[in-house]
This record gives sequence, C-alpha cells and structure tokens, in this order.
Amino acid sequence: MAYCNLSFQCIEIMTELRIPNKIEMLFVLQSFVTESAKVIHLPNSLVERLKLVSEEAFLHVLKNAFSPEESSHIRVTVKTNSLYFQLSFFDKGLPFDNSLAKEYHPETAISQMDTEGMELFLIKQFVDRVEWINHGIKGKEFRLSLELPQKDIFTLLKGKKGKQEEVVTNIDNIEIKSFEPGDAIKIARTIYRAYGYTYPNEELYYPEKITALNKNGQLVSVVCYDRKKDEVVGHYALERPSAGSVAESGQAVVAPGYRGFHLMGKMRNVLEEKAEELQLEGILSQPVTTHILSQKVNAGFGSKPCGFSFGLVPQKLSFRQIDTSLSQRESCMLYFKPMKPRKRTLWLPEQHKKIIGTIYSHLNIHYREDSLTTTKPDKDGKVQSNYYAGWGFGVINVSELGKNNFFEIKQALYNLLFTLKADVIFLYIPLEDADISSLTESVEKEKFFFCGITPSFLNGKDVVRFEYLNGTIDASKIKIYGEQAKEIFSYVLNEKEKVLR
Repeated sequence: MAYCNLSFQCIEIMTELRIPNKIEMLFVLQSFVTESAKVIHLPNSLVERLKLVSEEAFLHVLKNAFSPEESSHIRVTVKTNSLYFQLSFFDKGLPFDNSLAKEYHPETAISQMDTEGMELFLIKQFVDRVEWINHGIKGKEFRLSLELPQKDIFTLLKGKKGKQEEVVTNIDNIEIKSFEPGDAIKIARTIYRAYGYTYPNEELYYPEKITALNKNGQLVSVVCYDRKKDEVVGHYALERPSAGSVAESGQAVVAPGYRGFHLMGKMRNVLEEKAEELQLEGILSQPVTTHILSQKVNAGFGSKPCGFSFGLVPQKLSFRQIDTSLSQRESCMLYFKPMKPRKRTLWLPEQHKKIIGTIYSHLNIHYREDSLTTTKPDKDGKVQSNYYAGWGFGVINVSELGKNNFFEIKQALYNLLFTLKADVIFLYIPLEDADISSLTESVEKEKFFFCGITPSFLNGKDVVRFEYLNGTIDASKIKIYGEQAKEIFSYVLNEKEKVLR
C-alpha cells in the first residue's frame, strides 16, 4: 500500500510503502525510493546513492529487528522538502541493533569489545544524519536524512567581480532588523567575506536554506543592514531545530570593515527581544575555547556557564573542497540565560549533587528537590539516538525514564561508537522524572563522564549531560573565562580523567 500527499506551496512530498519483512522485497523498496527521488528531479548520482543506502538500511532492519522465521511488516516513508530527503523504516521488532548485544554480556565494558560485524559503515558515508527513535508500544523508527543539492554563494557569484571591501563611513546608516527573504543572499555574501569557506554552519552559504529555515521557524535571524549600500553586514540567530522552549544563539558574524562598532551586541539585544516574543524559557550558547572573546560576550549579556563539551567541533572542517584544520577538535563552554521562570521538582543524582546545586545557584534558577522518592521505574522508557555526520558526533536522549534505559543506552552507544565511528557522544538524562543515581552509576561505568546540565532542554525538562570521548583532547590548549566557568571546567576535566583511569 502506498500513498502520496503533495503540497506544491511548501514543495513537500510524503510517500509511504508497507512491505513484508522479506529480503525478496528489496527491489520493491529500491524502486519506491528511486521513483520518489525522481519525482523531485534529483540527479542520477544522488538517485544511485539513495538506492545503495536504502539497500543497506533495509538489510540492517531485517537482520536486527526480526528472527529469520518471524513474519511481520515494515512501513517505509519518504519525506522531502526543499532541504532534505528523509527515509524512515518503522517496525515492531526487536530493540535497536540487538544482534550486537547478543555478542556481549550486559556488564561487558566498551573497551573490551571489537568492531567486527558493523554493517552500517556505508550508511554513515552517504547520509548527513542517522537517527534511532523509540516510539514505545508503536514500535521504533530508523531514520536517514540526506541534504538535497542547493546553489551556494560561490556558485551564485561565480564569474562576477566581487566588490572591494569598504569600511563603514557613517554608523547612522546601520539598522538592526529582522530577517526578510531578500536578505538571504546578502547574509551568504557576508559569511563568505568574513570567513571564506571555513565557517562550520554550512547552511549559511546557501540562500535558499537560510530562507527556508527562517520560514519554518528553525532559524530566527536578525541582521545588521547598511541602508546606504543595501548590504547585510552582520548576522545573529536563534536556532530552534525542534521548536522547543530553549533556543541556541549562534551564527554570529560581522563583516570585515564593520567590526569595532559593537554591532554584535546590538544584534544580540534584538535577538533577546525575539526570545521574549517567543516566550522561550532560555537561550543556550556554546562559545569556543580557543579564545575567551565569545565567552566574554555571553557573560556580558547575563548568560551563565552550566557545562562543558570536549571536542564538539570537528578538527577538520571542509566545504567545497576547501579545508581548514584545527590542532584538535574544538571544545566549547556551555552557557545558559534564563528568560522565563517556571516551577520545577528535581531528583539530583547523588554523585554530582553538589556541583549541580552550585550551577543552579549561579543561574538563579529555583527548584524543589525530591530526595524521598527513590523507587525505580517499573515500565520501559524511551531512548532516541542521532548521529550528525558533518560534525562527527552522536547524541543519545533519554526522553522517558524506564527500567530498560541502560540497555538501550548501551545499544545506542554501540551503534554510534562502533558502527558510525562517532568521535564524541553526548548523553542527556532528565532530572525531573525520578531518581537517576543508579543509572548515573551505570553509564559512568561505560566511560561516560558528567559534563553539566541544561535547563528545559529535552521536551521542556531539565537534563544532566554526560559525554563519551572517543579520542584525546589536550586540555592545556583550552582557554576559560570567569571563575564560575573555570570551576565547572575543572570539575568536568576531573570527571573525564576519573572515568578513563
């Protein structure tokens, strides 16, 4: 059974296929995927790429979700818009990648495992994002996302003589305003002028992506506009990929020749007004630690440190075959600015109760602590994992606490670490549902280490953050601004070294 829903106004196509879980259905699946790709006129090279990816994904689902004699069905969906081709496999079979778990005892440490039999290697090479999503009694989903080709600013300006960079002559000509569709190409030009092709947020090189993301609310851009020259000379944005109660501020750029006029601060003021209009509970930011400037800017706007991320940014960033290399993966301080207060009851894990309490005190976020209820959940919870191919890191979200959390966390860790070769893996566990001291002890035995908290981050709930670092980071190259940030960094560094002993 298949159906198609087309909306030409938003250029979105949704198709669905339901097939038996039999290897004989592979060619039916591939025909479905390739014909769906041809409907939106993808080039043959991408069609062949999707055909290969669909085969690997289908075989992975068959192998890991069902026993050879089990008869069931798999629901396959393809969703496309102007930015992505998204392929999902839904089934009600065994937990994710269960075959890997069979090879090892539940208490086996990660360091004792080998990497044989990891069949998802090709998938990692050909898609931009991989997700494992637990839908509870409705089953689970294996989702692959591929970015569609767009015209980047280099292609749009190719053959055109670039303007010589001029300095601002009159600050009165500068206006801070909300994004308009006509600003998109001007933003891309500014990014190129400021960074060439070394800026890590690649969507800012694609005018169509900037427009689409602002239209659907995943990006809320503020621009610095030179009225006299009709040019955008600065950009700052709130990133809201899931439209949650917290947005991340970033993508802050000022064109050469316009620096030194405090335009970043003026854009940040307008951005915070946008956050208030959206009734956000807070603004998250992750300034780099190769220097203290961006950390200092965040502190100046009342943001407070709440965590640290080792190796968040890849050591080697590439765009259109132009590379820039850091001496190691870039680490980031995590800042948070509360915007809208709410009542919260928290269960703080015993292992990190003191530092978490200190962070909340610095943030001036009040909470009631429940230290009496320690009953373990008696039902299964929900765990979702994502892999961000362009950045080389994975994320594991415990969206609902349950008795199976540790098992599913390990399954997600195996996939991200051994199959997809993630350099860094972050784990988020809610603080507002039940006592997680036992779960904390279990994940730390698997070499996850505490790396902070984030308020209202996961489904509107506060979370404690853990990190698994698949490599080494030279901490002596990290620069931290402010005593509160140094206290958190020192604690996280000590925790990292402790779990790796």
